[in-house]
Amino acid sequence: MKCAVAGLGVGMAHVAGYLTHRRCELVAVADPWQPRRGATAGTFAQGSMLDMRRLFEDRAIPQDFLDSTWQAAGIRVYESAQDLAADAEIELVSLCTPDDTHATLIHNLLAAGKYVLAEKPVSLTAADARAIADLPGAQERLAVGYEFRVNPAVQALKQRIDDGELGTVRAVSLHHYRTPFRRDKWQAWIQDPARSGGLVVEETCHWFDLVAWLAGDRIATVHCVGVDDIHADFAYEDLAYVQGRYRRGGAWQIAHSLSGFDFSLVIQVHGSRAGAWLALKDAPYSALDAGASDHCAVLSVGLHNQGPTDAQVKTWGVEATEPYSIRDSVHAVVDSFLHNNAPPAGVAAGRDSLLAALGARESLVSGHQITIEE
Repeated sequence: MKCAVAGLGVGMAHVAGYLTHRRCELVAVADPWQPRRGATAGTFAQGSMLDMRRLFEDRAIPQDFLDSTWQAAGIRVYESAQDLAADAEIELVSLCTPDDTHATLIHNLLAAGKYVLAEKPVSLTAADARAIADLPGAQERLAVGYEFRVNPAVQALKQRIDDGELGTVRAVSLHHYRTPFRRDKWQAWIQDPARSGGLVVEETCHWFDLVAWLAGDRIATVHCVGVDDIHADFAYEDLAYVQGRYRRGGAWQIAHSLSGFDFSLVIQVHGSRAGAWLALKDAPYSALDAGASDHCAVLSVGLHNQGPTDAQVKTWGVEATEPYSIRDSVHAVVDSFLHNNAPPAGVAAGRDSLLAALGARESLVSGHQITIEE
């Protein structure tokens, strides 16, 4: 496939994905920010998306790639993502632009006949999300970048659930402790709730998708409380606690904070037969366990009424960190399009997770439980 990337922040992980897939050719990139258009390393030198650098150590990528220009690497450069829709050679576009641009660009790219891998969220309004789901070609040609679905540790947990090892899933909880969003985004867009949707839309949509996908159910109700006065330069909640019911009656809970100094993602699944506990880090060293472990993910599964020494335990290294999951998600999406299969997360997942996020936003403002409509 002839591929392109719009937005060279998190889009750099998509670049690495296309450069390392044997059936892809990266032919174009687009970004409004001149430093990113002028050099392949873009704003890496200023710290933006610095953790993506490790992906370019892959042997499939020339080791001088980040010392070059896009043109020298044979890749066309555009200023606007809209230009990619007009480029007849391009078949697949990764859309990694600010969130408030997604709805229009998804519409235009699909109308131009492109396949699209859109970073989350698919839009910022329920009306746009529903309209996108109904667009011609959306079911076949639109994937959403919920990369945790292809994280190897999360996939191992999902496999155990689907194999029935835990019995019937009755509850899922997810606790995410992380540092603030980076403050070096183009035009500081992520700090503006009108452009990003705030914490519960911009990033918690990941977790709404994950708690629904793991349980194999859809979210029915949400209730959210939060705090918004820790980081004054972010005009929205710094942390949110959200909980609710699934359509089949089980319970879910999400705790999400931007007030941390390290990264921790902990998922617990409570089944009728057994329980599972999955913890992920973003680097081998973590201050949260005093550097006691050098693995980046650990999955423990145990039957009810058994002790810790009876549990089954598996660990993963850096391959379970988010940059690699984004790259692997690109690979999985390409493979699905090439073989006319469903992508890891399609347009329905993008719509449903956004509706849950918008319900959480409404609940946060109103103080009431919100029912997510069909």
